[in-house]
Amino acid sequence: MLEYKIDIIKELENVGVNTTVARKTGVFGQETMRKFRNRDTSISLDNLNRLCCILEMQPRDIIKYVETDIDREKIISKISEI
Repeated sequence: MLEYKIDIIKELENVGVNTTVARKTGVFGQETMRKFRNRDTSISLDNLNRLCCILEMQPRDIIKYVETDIDREKIISKISEI
């Protein structure tokens, strides 16, 4: 499961990008900003690229992988069956 390591909204605001700026400039859509607020990591790679560019960070600075029981059950177990 992917999780944010940082508070995306706070970091964007620190560099002057709030919801209004994101909307007016078209940098991030309303749905993407909602996902950031809700800590939903199901964003596109294009949006991750934009986030890295704006925050001057690498993906590893923004997200991390945390293994869960669901991951082990649905993903890893299928590979192990082969």
